[in-house]
Amino acid sequence: MDLDSARTELLVIWLSGGGILFLVLTLQSIFGRYGTELQSVWSWFIPNILPTLSLMIGVIGATALAPAAKQAKRVKRSFFRISRALSFFYLALIALTIMLEPLTKTPVLELYTSSNYFLGPIQGLAVAALGMLFVTQDSTKAGTLDS
Repeated sequence: MDLDSARTELLVIWLSGGGILFLVLTLQSIFGRYGTELQSVWSWFIPNILPTLSLMIGVIGATALAPAAKQAKRVKRSFFRISRALSFFYLALIALTIMLEPLTKTPVLELYTSSNYFLGPIQGLAVAALGMLFVTQDSTKAGTLDS
């Protein structure tokens, strides 16, 4: 698979998922859902989404003006699928945490703080996979990768 296509698809997943979650939290904030815990809720959300999105946008931005390579860099489709699945799973866990919060008896701040126990490991796996796709400079030096 073409590396640029893989990066673009993953960025769309993260922008869409992160954007929807951002919109939900914004609306909940505007309607006073979090009261005095508003700052703490956003302090939980931002580090779970923004660093990864910043990396992705930065890499795509840095390569946007680069001259086109004679031969596009390739990534194994299986590795791309793993990265995509981890991204969906991680974003779904965040969405479930936010959406199911009104149905729990756990105070909002306690729920969001304790969610880091299950979000952290999945975030680590997702970011490790994405890092390989967004930080790797030249996959052709190590050999040709199949699509």
